Amino acid sequence: MKSRASFSKLSVLVISILLLVVNGALGTILILQSRNDLRQQMQGRMLDILNSAASLLDGDVLEKLQKEDEDTPEYQYSLGILRAFQDNFKLDYIYGIRDMGNKQFSFTIDPAPVDPGEFGEPIVYTDALYSASLGIAAFDKEPYEDKWGRFYSAYVPVFNSKGKVGGIIAVDADADWYEKRLREHIITVLIICIVSLLAGGIIVFLVISKLHRRLSFINIEMNLLTEEVDELAHALKIASGRRSDSFEYNDSYKLYEEDSQSLKRDEFEELYNCLKYVRNELQQYIDDAHKMAYTDALTGAANRNAYVEIIKELDAQLAERELDFSIAVFDINGLKPANDSFGHDYGDMLIITASDILKDFVGSENLYRIGGDEFAAVLDISDDKKLDEIFKAIDSAVAETNEKNTEFNSEAPLAISKGYAIYASGKDSDVQSVFRRADEQMYSDKAAYYKKHDRRHR
Repeated sequence: MKSRASFSKLSVLVISILLLVVNGALGTILILQSRNDLRQQMQGRMLDILNSAASLLDGDVLEKLQKEDEDTPEYQYSLGILRAFQDNFKLDYIYGIRDMGNKQFSFTIDPAPVDPGEFGEPIVYTDALYSASLGIAAFDKEPYEDKWGRFYSAYVPVFNSKGKVGGIIAVDADADWYEKRLREHIITVLIICIVSLLAGGIIVFLVISKLHRRLSFINIEMNLLTEEVDELAHALKIASGRRSDSFEYNDSYKLYEEDSQSLKRDEFEELYNCLKYVRNELQQYIDDAHKMAYTDALTGAANRNAYVEIIKELDAQLAERELDFSIAVFDINGLKPANDSFGHDYGDMLIITASDILKDFVGSENLYRIGGDEFAAVLDISDDKKLDEIFKAIDSAVAETNEKNTEFNSEAPLAISKGYAIYASGKDSDVQSVFRRADEQMYSDKAAYYKKHDRRHR
């Protein structure tokens, strides 16, 4: 249970850190976005006001205004327009500016009711103000400070009849007000992030708790499944006819348990190990079942099922094109009397020895045990001389085995009858036709053998 507890704690920790990082990143993005939105909102409002005011002012008048013109109708008209905008939009400061050259600027018109800027009084230089003097409306990126306070200002040029900048009008926004609004936005974002983090943590805890319970049930079922797989292994041991201590799956579950104890750290690791074990074991069982289906248990040669499959494949190929191949048939002579006289263990020894000899000369991949004492080989040889040489070599190996193997009884030695046939398109309509011709030759060889030996041992 320690591993499961560690899984829950580790998962909660990892996901909590992930939530913290995501919320932190999201909060940072929201704060930056909020600051930009607030700035653009303030900038847009101020420039809209100034553009509206600039459209009502005369650039030629602003360009020619002097201090002594304060009582003239032109000056009062311009002052009235700015004062109307100040009153209607509740502005702290809106005023006119003159470009004195060399990046020097001064007040011209200021409708502020308290402490207005005097005509000709210098104005703090900013890059945005200089842009307006070049005919481009602009907004301060950073606040500046003068005797009235700290401000962000927007500036809009007023053009004269020649299309040149005749004057500039500006509106101020209190930097302290802007920063207060920004702090309020930041606090709101932080509250949202904290609430989101807490809610996410609660949801994660509930989900992991539920997942923990479900994984526990799944792991119990998987452990039961591994036990059933182990029982299947035992059943396959018996079905395969192998001794249990030499069966290839021996101790596999023990190895799984050792691996799972050393590797298991949480439910997912345990589940993975169970699935890996079951998959590997089932794959081995499938491979072994395939071998059992197509392999002769006594000799290790391919069995009759495999022979039937290869014949089907050859027939399918013959339907499409000509092939060069031959079939050899072998039969152990005197097997029944050997079994009757010396027992089936002795008969099995004859079969195994015959199989080993045939594998050596026709290839283990080409040999099939198709009956109790009968073998067949499918060969890619279409030369009588080569096949005769193989048969002579088999006879020599049988004679040598009878001479050297002290376990063989002289009354029932190993003897193999043989026959082969090469596929001929004019004679053979299918593979079975080739087999029949080879089988006939084998029986002719068997008859010749029994002419020389006691026919009672047939």
